[in-house]
Amino acid sequence: MLFMSHNLLVALTLCSFAVIQAFPMEGFAPIKCRCIQTSPNFVHPRLFKRLEILPAGAHCRYTEIIITKKDNSTVCVAPDEKWINRLVAKLQQKQKRAASQTGNN
Repeated sequence: MLFMSHNLLVALTLCSFAVIQAFPMEGFAPIKCRCIQTSPNFVHPRLFKRLEILPAGAHCRYTEIIITKKDNSTVCVAPDEKWINRLVAKLQQKQKRAASQTGNN
């Protein structure tokens, strides 16, 4: 009798591990990526109303770059596009300079 209960416990433990391994890495929450597809086309910064960079995380496994234009339309840009990477680098440099100037005053 003790042997059967031991085997039952081992079988239950193995089944539990198998079920845990079957779940996706994102967990139980559905993936909520905001970008279904990305555009490689250049969008001039004068048309920007807002630029959002959403890092990969629990909501989506991909980094998303979302541009909201002044006409309230949105464009998703692939994070590996050269033009958006240059633009983000320039914006970060401006932000660092502004922070250092306010720190000096």
